[in-house]
Amino acid sequence: MITKDITLIKLIQEYPEAAAKLKEMGMSCAVCMGAASETLEDGIKAHGLNLEETLKILNEVLKKDEE
Repeated sequence: MITKDITLIKLIQEYPEAAAKLKEMGMSCAVCMGAASETLEDGIKAHGLNLEETLKILNEVLKKDEE
């Protein structure tokens, strides 16, 4: 499960499908210098996205990937 406290770099490494979804939503985490130190919550806020909605979408992507 992806939480708001995961660092962006860890998300990119462990959940590439979620990182791809973030890119679709306007967050190019893989090329951002902040990815090394920021949390997912930091990135979501910086991009003006809704935290709870984004977490729900990312975890749905993981769930679909498991099926």
